[in-house]
Amino acid sequence: MKEYDIIIIGGGIIGCAIAKSIISKTKKKVVVLEKENHVGEHASSRNSGVIHSGFYYKPNSLKARFCVEGNKKLLEYCLLNNVPYKKTGTLVVAKNEHDSETLYKLLDRGKINNVPGIKIVNNDELRKIEPYVKGKKGLYSPTGSIVNSKILVKTMAAETKNNGVNFLLGEKVLKITQKNGQILVNTKNYEIKSKYLINCAGIYADRIANLTGLKLNYRIIPFRGKYYQLIKEKSFLIKSMVYPIPDPNLPFLGIHITRTIDNNIIVGPNAVLAFGREAYSNKQFSISDIKDIISYDGFWKMMLLNSVKMKNEFIQSFSKGKFVEQAQNLIPNLKSADFQEGYSGIRAQLVDRNGELVDDLIIKNQNNITHILNAVSPGMTCSLPFADYVVNNYVKNSISN
Repeated sequence: MKEYDIIIIGGGIIGCAIAKSIISKTKKKVVVLEKENHVGEHASSRNSGVIHSGFYYKPNSLKARFCVEGNKKLLEYCLLNNVPYKKTGTLVVAKNEHDSETLYKLLDRGKINNVPGIKIVNNDELRKIEPYVKGKKGLYSPTGSIVNSKILVKTMAAETKNNGVNFLLGEKVLKITQKNGQILVNTKNYEIKSKYLINCAGIYADRIANLTGLKLNYRIIPFRGKYYQLIKEKSFLIKSMVYPIPDPNLPFLGIHITRTIDNNIIVGPNAVLAFGREAYSNKQFSISDIKDIISYDGFWKMMLLNSVKMKNEFIQSFSKGKFVEQAQNLIPNLKSADFQEGYSGIRAQLVDRNGELVDDLIIKNQNNITHILNAVSPGMTCSLPFADYVVNNYVKNSISN
């Protein structure tokens, strides 16, 4: 049997950031359990690599509280640790007066959230920032940045490992038992005992919570986001990150266009219901995951609340043409032949029993266990200050005895 003070389940960016925070504040013995053979194999590296500015998020939400600070801290971390990043700025484009109203609402949010340098730009200014983007006006945020997210999470894992955190890779959690103030976690090869457990399992966080006996009024529903990449000949079309006006009723930001750290142009993601928690294409599915989804009453309420949107996204997932149309709303002279197959990611979207898509980060405390739920975008951006918040407010007092 292995014995530690703290077990962290999940080797994504949130798990690694929390491990980093703990080891910087305490001398506790920490282990990170990751079911894959490498850290950050799923959402932490299958994303667009955007370090968000913080203007999208509802004031006083956890996302709003940590995004601006997280942007600053993450850029400092990348600079200190030679992680490739670039400040590109973020541009949200309004096509008409109705869109413009939303821009001013986002501007107000940005100011409340203390986003530095955020402003509305007119058509002439918009064209100077992005000459090939068509819009009436835009919201420009200069602190929007991009990073190689895969290198970021691997760098953070390596740093925490060098500072004393142990990583057990390829170890899926099979059983969790609580007895006499101790926690026993069984994996394929180990039985591990600890005083404290932190659940950062991402797409499986609700299932880990169930293993601990915690009854949740939520379930994670997987949404797949597909990306295309523009051919190299069209890489001149964009210099930064360009977004459409977001749907205020949904936590998804819509298909956007991003210049990556290696100067590729990616377009996406969409947001379509996935037939499995690791179903990265329409051809992949998991019978057990599908049963889990359709047995949840909140899923059917969600479908009813968002039936038109869900139908359109499903059709679009099979149609490259529909995807291209969305991109052409931002850059009209794009053509279907400019798009190459890219990759896909899975969003671990928390849905409550009323069918509402939960918008904010959720933390659930259960005696000597802390569960991190709904750590979706901008989870990477928020990761460093959010990790400190979790450790200072939930973990530190419990492990000080």
